[in-house]
Amino acid sequence: MKKSAMFLLWVGAAISVSEIFTGGLLAPLGFVQGLIVIIIGHIIGTALFAGGAYVSYCRKVNAMDSVAFSFGKLGGKLVALCNLVQLVGWIIILVVQAGGAIAGVFPNLPFWTVTLTLSILQIVWAVIFGTPGGRINDIAVVLLAGLCVLFLVESFGYNAGSLSISTNMSIMLGIELSIAMPVSWLPLVGDYSCKANDKIGATLMPFLGYFLGSCFMYIIGLSIAVSSGNDIFAFIASSRFRYVACGIVLLSTITTNFVAIYSAAVSSTQWIKIKNIRTSILMVGIFTLVVSVFFPVSRFELILEKFLTSITMVFVPIFTLILLEFFMKKQTTEKHNNWGQLFIVLIGIAGNWLFNKYGIFIPTVMTILLVSTLFVIKYIIGGNKAWRK
Repeated sequence: MKKSAMFLLWVGAAISVSEIFTGGLLAPLGFVQGLIVIIIGHIIGTALFAGGAYVSYCRKVNAMDSVAFSFGKLGGKLVALCNLVQLVGWIIILVVQAGGAIAGVFPNLPFWTVTLTLSILQIVWAVIFGTPGGRINDIAVVLLAGLCVLFLVESFGYNAGSLSISTNMSIMLGIELSIAMPVSWLPLVGDYSCKANDKIGATLMPFLGYFLGSCFMYIIGLSIAVSSGNDIFAFIASSRFRYVACGIVLLSTITTNFVAIYSAAVSSTQWIKIKNIRTSILMVGIFTLVVSVFFPVSRFELILEKFLTSITMVFVPIFTLILLEFFMKKQTTEKHNNWGQLFIVLIGIAGNWLFNKYGIFIPTVMTILLVSTLFVIKYIIGGNKAWRK
């Protein structure tokens, strides 16, 4: 995959209603403090994201196959299942949120018809184009980025309003919400970086693409919330560019979920062996369509906050260990079940929950330190063979 295609792939993945909405949650911090929080959080989260990309590039395997190097076959399957669950959750959330935004502009349209249309379009797009990163996707991303500038420009035209969104936001939580978005893509970045032509395309391009795209989305959401007092859904409904906004929502949902559906299909192959990846894509697409249309989830900010913090709670310990294993030992194969690694992950998950509950520094950073300390102790005491069967 070319550098430009890799860069645009991750810019496109970042452009979504959920990213804008999450940026709006930081409004209680104010624009300046919110901007600083966005940058700090994205530097931490996207650095982990790029690390995962580098590991898969060097091993020339997809993200979930790379996990098996550190956790063994069983561990790889468990992580793949976690990734499949979070990706299916993301696909459904994005469809439902996009449906809510479009239904707000066209109130006479039944909500289920909007989500059904979005679900069908993203399935057709994914099945026809298969692997993300094609020319059509590149053109769509460039168009999306240009249209999003309209949002930012319009948001600056408002006088400061009274915030109608949650006012319970600490700097720590704001940084965690900024870390969570790039971390949510960490379990699948390797599906694309393993196809890169060189190290720059595999690591720097995903880092820059997602960092710039995601920060831009967060800033749009922050600006809208600080300036108008509304979240992205209310803003779209009253926007002068609301019909253009519907096009942005439609196209961004397809390009973002395009990446998620493909990687969910790849993760599913750890459990169900299917030769044609398009068959797995179709299965994932149909399942998410049914849930999105008939069992739509709530789009309240509390749901998204809990979902994002849950993602970091699970995947930060996992990929901290993967990076440590790779850079300290650089093993080339792993066929055993590594119970020691899985035990450290469980401690890391529990630690992350405690760090979040009691607001201890930045929970993600504390989790990385905890897991790293346990890994070093295990490595010193047991060596490379510790706790393996």
